[in-house]
Amino acid sequence: MNATDRGSEGAAGALWQASARAALPSLATEAYLNTGGAGPLPTPAVEAMREMIALQASRGRMSAAAVDAGRERQAAVRSAVGRVFGRPAGEIAISQSSTHAMNAVIWGLDLAPGDELVTTGMEHPGLVVPLAAAARRSGAVLRVADVGDGSGDLEEVVRAACSPRTRLVALSHVSWLTGAVLDIRGAATAAHEVGAVVLVDGAQAAGAIAVDPVALGADAYAMPAQKWLLGPEGLGALWVSDAARDQLSVVFSGYETGTDHGWDGSLTMHADARRFEASTQPEILLAGWAASIGWLEGLGWDAVHAATAAAARACRQALHETDGVQVDPPRMSGSGLVAFSVPGVAPGMAAAALAGRGVIVRPLPAPGQLRASCAFFTVTDDINQLTEALSTLVAC
Repeated sequence: MNATDRGSEGAAGALWQASARAALPSLATEAYLNTGGAGPLPTPAVEAMREMIALQASRGRMSAAAVDAGRERQAAVRSAVGRVFGRPAGEIAISQSSTHAMNAVIWGLDLAPGDELVTTGMEHPGLVVPLAAAARRSGAVLRVADVGDGSGDLEEVVRAACSPRTRLVALSHVSWLTGAVLDIRGAATAAHEVGAVVLVDGAQAAGAIAVDPVALGADAYAMPAQKWLLGPEGLGALWVSDAARDQLSVVFSGYETGTDHGWDGSLTMHADARRFEASTQPEILLAGWAASIGWLEGLGWDAVHAATAAAARACRQALHETDGVQVDPPRMSGSGLVAFSVPGVAPGMAAAALAGRGVIVRPLPAPGQLRASCAFFTVTDDINQLTEALSTLVAC
């Protein structure tokens, strides 16, 4: 590629990014670097939710036509989420959050005393708290593997943590603490040797990097709506393989779990992943999430993932060149998360000071850490604003 071609490609990329940012109006108010907490809502999602509110305000919400339309919206969301994974809609269940989805898997294992659960020492409370709660209630043993910053091979680490009593290996695809992309394939290889189910927390991955749960060797994969998929809060989804679905008991259940409901509580469970859904779905939120995913698809997943990785690389390099700032390992990860710290300044205090200068990052519980979430819409001005604010903070 010659210089003219590179320049044309760069100009096209800048136009693509500017067009995307125009549909994310909240970005005009600050350098928003916390999509790992909650991403900005795109205008199509806002409009879809407004239309749904207006519709529900003007018409009966439980007419036969409304119920049918609601079923269609739910099916559209399952299909949209399935497309994120490259998987059919029948393998997708709508949930209230990624944590809710992971609970369905953890409790669905019917754990017994002496069973073992394996996780890592860098998991989000949304995963490790349900694991610990299930272990306490069932008498199972929770084993925590040391995986360092999460960037290394995990097959041998997980193999050493497993035994014939291991029922579940549960870990993040992308670490919320370091931004490392974990070796799910290696972990799954070791887990399956002892017949364990592999549950993946995709909160910091789905929408930010390419995800193929089958290629990863996962049995179940959970994700939220509000982070890298730019949907509303209060929604999530669970992908579950056909084999794993039949190994899991349904523990959260209700009208939506199946059909042919009897007065004695009997029902015919859905043959597909819908059996993990329990009750009335939030139609307003569903409309918003379907619109967000559709908008992202229109931008092109390859372009979104590539721009996210490029923004994180640029941010990591800029922070490395900023005096008084320490870029935390791993130095390169492929995700949109960049962990860094300001030695001598508490994370909460640093994040508050940055917010006062119009830069939003996430303070982390690990000592000394901050986290910048760099997405496909992150521009050079955002990164410059971050480094300039950090330079001011260091100088104080």
